[in-house]
Amino acid sequence: MTRVWLRADVSLNVTYEDRTRFGSPITSNPEHAARRLYAPLAEHAEAHGHASLVAAAPELLAEVVRSAAFRSVADVANDGSWRLHGDVLHPDPALARPRWLTLAREDLPDDEGLVRLRLPDGHWRHVHALIADLSTSGLAEEAAAELHPDMRAMLSGLREQGMLTDVPPGRPAVDLDEADVTFCGHNTVLVRGREASVLVDPWLPARRAVYPDTYQPLQFADLGRVDAVLLTHSHPDHLDPATLLRIPPDTPVVVPVVERENLLTADMALRLTELGFTTVVPLAWHASWQVGDVTVTALPFYGEQPTDARRLHPEITNVGNTYQVSTSRSSAVFLADAGRDDRGDMRDVALDARHRLGRPDLVFAGYRGWRMYPAQLLFSSIARYLPFVPPELWNCRMQLMTDADGALDVAERWGARTVVPYADGGAPWHWRVGLGPRLDGQGEEIEGFDPFPECVTRAAQSRSTLPDGHTSSTGVGVCLLRPGDSLVAVRGRQRLVRVAGHTWPWPEEREPHPANAV
Repeated sequence: MTRVWLRADVSLNVTYEDRTRFGSPITSNPEHAARRLYAPLAEHAEAHGHASLVAAAPELLAEVVRSAAFRSVADVANDGSWRLHGDVLHPDPALARPRWLTLAREDLPDDEGLVRLRLPDGHWRHVHALIADLSTSGLAEEAAAELHPDMRAMLSGLREQGMLTDVPPGRPAVDLDEADVTFCGHNTVLVRGREASVLVDPWLPARRAVYPDTYQPLQFADLGRVDAVLLTHSHPDHLDPATLLRIPPDTPVVVPVVERENLLTADMALRLTELGFTTVVPLAWHASWQVGDVTVTALPFYGEQPTDARRLHPEITNVGNTYQVSTSRSSAVFLADAGRDDRGDMRDVALDARHRLGRPDLVFAGYRGWRMYPAQLLFSSIARYLPFVPPELWNCRMQLMTDADGALDVAERWGARTVVPYADGGAPWHWRVGLGPRLDGQGEEIEGFDPFPECVTRAAQSRSTLPDGHTSSTGVGVCLLRPGDSLVAVRGRQRLVRVAGHTWPWPEEREPHPANAV
């Protein structure tokens, strides 16, 4: 039986039609709206340089609050305080729907290697099923006749544009079924038990000729069976529709509980159902869910809020879960971008979870810090946070995520054997779109925002310095993984395995901590 697959170098993109006034959390429109609203800050930075922006920011921000543009989105009191309008805080989800799917072969000009489809709401389930078949098991030519008529037309268009192949995707030379965890890069990790596997925050881009031949992104087909997906929160590098469409629509997807979509958080259950997923599992903090021999426990997500202190509209949050994932072979914690805020601290979460759930083998922890002043939010991917910062914090530096020492603090309090730095890119397909620093020897380390992952190793070796000059290191091991690396026998003589044909092509500074060298 002849089968066809989607070529591994075909990229997908899902575009939403956003008719909300300020912007939906599922799109980037709130960032554009915030930059228009706070244009005086950008104008000052362009005219006088970013170095002077922090000192000038309180006056500039006060000017914005007094402007007619700001009063169009907020009610401003005589004392200068404000409350954003209801349709800004809670944009109507029905006004932002997935509308266009673009498939592109990036080795060809747009007019030769591009398929762009405008899809009505009811068609996403058909498209999702087709894309998933073409990305995993392949589609039998005989089955094409049973497709929805519009899907047959789509299949024909893909064939005409050279986006299909009859060569099945090759499995890696290393059997990933033997791996306890496989790091795919940024936030994406595959955890395997003996009976089941789960994929955390999938973001798997297409292969490209601009990347080294021996170092290309792992594809969904490379990972083998995936029994469930876990999403930590709704930011686009964690909830990526283009990757999710490649995953069979009957795959269970575990998400945080979102009572009502707001400017800072998409209703993930709703958004996944729109794309055709049939089994979405909203999991509240401290609740557990099981698939095979894999137990998933949702834990609090503190941090990555508009401030690390008091917030305007405290009822509006970036809702998220962190997860402890326990299998018959290993146990791992995934913190994503969490850290601490006015509601809580992940270090306290670690102590509580250690007593209730036991000590994990691995803690996958962010280490960026994201230390910045409020005015600098405007030039980041979360410009929408700026209206939530109260005036008394306008000239105060904040830390929105955990840093290297914080990652080690959490791992120590959890009693973990090893901490794995993650959640900041890691490969060229990440840094080319602004996720993390370049690690090929040509990039610069930006302390407090985009440091190199080796900073966690350095921090582990110099945890404290006594008055006599003696330096103490941590008992937690640090394991640096490159995208595509797997760990085998996590609870035994832990070893690192690299997929053949997926070899890191640049010099490394891999210096695992002696407490747990790999």
